[in-house]
Amino acid sequence: MKFGHAFKEALQGDSYPQHWVETAIPYRQLKKVLGEVREELIRKGYDPDTIHRLLADHNAEYILKAGDSRFLKPKLVVRPVPDLSQNILASLKELAESAPSLVDKENESAALNPDGDQQRDSGWVKIPLNADAQFFDILQTDVDKLDELQSQEQKSMNSEIALLGDEIAGVAKPNAKFIKFSKTDLYRWREIFEIYLAAQIFFSTTEVNSGARCSEKARKQLVWFQDEVNKRELPHKFKLESSAAAYSRFMALNATLLQNLQFQELNQTAIVKIIKKFDKQTSLGVKSIFPEAMTSASFIADNVAKGICAQLSQEVVTLVPQTVDYTCSICLSICWLPIRLHCNHLFCIRCVVKMQNRNKRTCPLCRANTVLRATTDNIDDNLVNFLEKWFPKETKEKQLYNEIERGKELFGEGYVHQPCIIM
Repeated sequence: MKFGHAFKEALQGDSYPQHWVETAIPYRQLKKVLGEVREELIRKGYDPDTIHRLLADHNAEYILKAGDSRFLKPKLVVRPVPDLSQNILASLKELAESAPSLVDKENESAALNPDGDQQRDSGWVKIPLNADAQFFDILQTDVDKLDELQSQEQKSMNSEIALLGDEIAGVAKPNAKFIKFSKTDLYRWREIFEIYLAAQIFFSTTEVNSGARCSEKARKQLVWFQDEVNKRELPHKFKLESSAAAYSRFMALNATLLQNLQFQELNQTAIVKIIKKFDKQTSLGVKSIFPEAMTSASFIADNVAKGICAQLSQEVVTLVPQTVDYTCSICLSICWLPIRLHCNHLFCIRCVVKMQNRNKRTCPLCRANTVLRATTDNIDDNLVNFLEKWFPKETKEKQLYNEIERGKELFGEGYVHQPCIIM
């Protein structure tokens, strides 16, 4: 299937909003104008083989730069050399004599011959072309429209993220002391975000596949995330109705972001295809200079998911702290009570006591001589309060574990822990 047909079907079949479709790259129109570019070049004697030979011998240059209006201004300049056809030589001579403004002064001293030596001779002539200017005007106009569309969609998603963050902050916030734990969905949301971070839907941090995901891989990861959440029946475990609504909005936001990424990739492919076709039909070598000429176009250069994912992480996902961020690197459980060594590294109090009992002097992470200097004064009280607030289950479990372990140290392996009961 030809790309033009596949492009049209993809735009019509993927449920894109109509105003997106109307902003898409006009591939068929560009293809038609490209035919006019080729015809105009051939009519002036510059068939693809001739242009290829002129460029290869450094006797021609195709320049694509932004002018004062920021629009790309294509320019083909040719230097008369003996091995050109008589028709082209006569045409160049006529242009130079009848229109002195077409003699390109910029290229007279900047041209390089095949050996790399600078040429001092003059005679570079600009070839008047109209169709190529029309081609790049259309292309740049539509890329600018795509830039504007992308900017609008990002603003819309940013607003949605801000609202979603406020909503999740309300349903996932920890309870105050002495209030029943049933009035928060903290642990449901923590598990959902733990799965979300593991899915790495739009970006990967693994060494093998690090960086931004393509839309197809992002789609697969999003499906995996949703399947995993449903497998654990987390949406059904919500205690607050507003949590279910917030989860639906969270999934809708990710679906919108995925659709944006798919639309961006589709249009980027259309741009690559039409530029490749431009080079194939003209031999002007635009592929190597077009990306640099369009560096200001964020739609071409940037990944649409990059900024949105950063905000989604900052304003939504990080609202619910993850256990892994407060884990003691020795026992691999919650860092309770947290001892902050003089080197600023954190370990739970039991692990520090064990290291001191074994006369371990250096920090396991940085090897600084700080372990034996630690006392109860090194307990990070602010972090204690934070952990009690956000990780009530984990801190209680760790306290119980510490009590049992301490009892075994004092009374032997036969020790049986008896909870303290105050009558």
